[in-house]
Order: sequence, then structure tokens, then C-alpha cells
Amino acid sequence: MGSQKPESSPLLPWEALAASWDEGMGDEGNLYFSVLEFPVLKKLANVRPGMRALDLATGNGLVARWLAQEGASVLATDGSRAMLERARNRTFAWYERGQLPEDKIVFDVLDVTNPVAWSNLLSNHPDTSEGFDVITMNMALMDIQDLDSLATALKKILRPNGCFVATLLHPIFFTSGAERQITVRDNPETSEREVDLAIVMRRYLDVPPARQMPLAQNMESPPPLSFHRPLNELFTPFFKSGLVLDALEETNFDDSFRDTERYHAAKNFTQFPKILAFRMRPIAMDS
Repeated sequence: MGSQKPESSPLLPWEALAASWDEGMGDEGNLYFSVLEFPVLKKLANVRPGMRALDLATGNGLVARWLAQEGASVLATDGSRAMLERARNRTFAWYERGQLPEDKIVFDVLDVTNPVAWSNLLSNHPDTSEGFDVITMNMALMDIQDLDSLATALKKILRPNGCFVATLLHPIFFTSGAERQITVRDNPETSEREVDLAIVMRRYLDVPPARQMPLAQNMESPPPLSFHRPLNELFTPFFKSGLVLDALEETNFDDSFRDTERYHAAKNFTQFPKILAFRMRPIAMDS
């Protein structure tokens, strides 16, 4: 990790972003969610009726509502109170329209980097004392400065056969600051224009926190920070806490999503995955 220090309150940008984030995601999510994130979440989580689920960094509640639709009882959390308010309002509208059984989702604030916050959460919800069958965290690990408290808590609250499923921007091709390179040439034999797309990486092991520029257009203040981690730094806190990796997926848009008018569009770089998804479970007692 780089030595640059983030602002003292990393959750503040998300408070400011809550309204525009909710409007952009709506009830169905954006293209990244519907094409790259949701299918792999569904595959890896394998949610069944009667499960107890915990959704971390719920945002406007997209994943929490899906978990509830699948029949799980859901505790949905976020570090941003403004985000939670948006999630509650949208979910209550689902209740009123009959899209979800009422009280299927309970919301509470949680800063996953704070051990005391974890203790308070579990004290506030004694019905979770037997642990969770599935814990989800969609597109938030790269927003978190320190993973140790999260990893420690997961081991304690996952049931023996439970799983933690997470998605994040791909550490190799995105949070590393990799550059997109476009080479255009005219083929003298076919008289056709040919475009080659490549990724140029200049750093990977030590990349300082970076502002999430795609969010900047929706904010008057600086956008949230993204924390790059090479793969070993990403997984080590979870390994140390007693979790094992048992599934890994890399997802990307295919050629049907190409933007023929914007060569530089990220969707055109179909050989380099946008999203890394993984599933972890507690180490078996007899292993």
C-alpha cells in the first residue's frame, strides 16, 4: 500500500454521494451491476429460503432486496447513514407495492473497520447470535482502508457452512491505475482500419490510494478514495482469520456491449476483466 494518508473521515464522501448514487442505481442497478456483478453474486452465494444473510455496504439496498426475494432474512448495513436512509426508503416502497414481504430486511449502521461497531451491531440484533449463512459485500472492498476488522468479524459470525461473497474492481486491471492503450492502423491489403486495444501497467505492488474519478461528476467535494491491493494483500487478512478461498470469478463485458463510437470506452477492452468476485468459507474444524 502507498504511504499517502486518506482523509480522516473516509465515509463522508459517501454521505454526500448518497442521493446521486441512489438515483443512478434505482431498483435494478446500472449496467455493471446487472451484467457483471449480479450474475456472479447469484452463482456464488447460492441463496436458499430460510437462510440468514448479512449484506455489508448495502448502498441503496440492491443486494439486500435480492437476498430477501430469494427467501433469506436479511440484516443490511452501511457505514453511511445517508445511504441507509435511501435503502430504507426504497425498500419500504417495495413493501408497499407488494414486491417483498414486510420486515424481511432490517437496516443498521456499521463501519466495518471498527471492532466496537461490530460488537454493537451484534448486541443490537441478538437474533443473529447463531451466525449467518451468507454474507455479501458488493463492490466495496476497494473502498475500505483496513480489512483486518472485517476479516476477524467474518470468521466469528459465519456459520460453519456459511460463506462470504464479495465483488470488487479488478486489482490488476483497474485499481492499479492501469492505462488503456489504443493503436489504430490502416491495413494496406484490406483498406480497413484496425484497432488494437491493450492495457499498460506501470505499478502494481505499491499503488497509493486514488480518487474514484467516475464519481467526481456527481460531487461538489472530493470523491471517495479507492485503496489498491495486490492479490496477496487482498486475501491475506481473510486467510489469517481462518477463512479459505473456494471460488474465484473474473467478469467482463463481451463484444455485444462494444461502443463503436468511443474507442477508449472501458467496455471495448473485452480481454481484461473489470470485476473480481470470490467466495470464502471458514476452515473446517477437522482440517
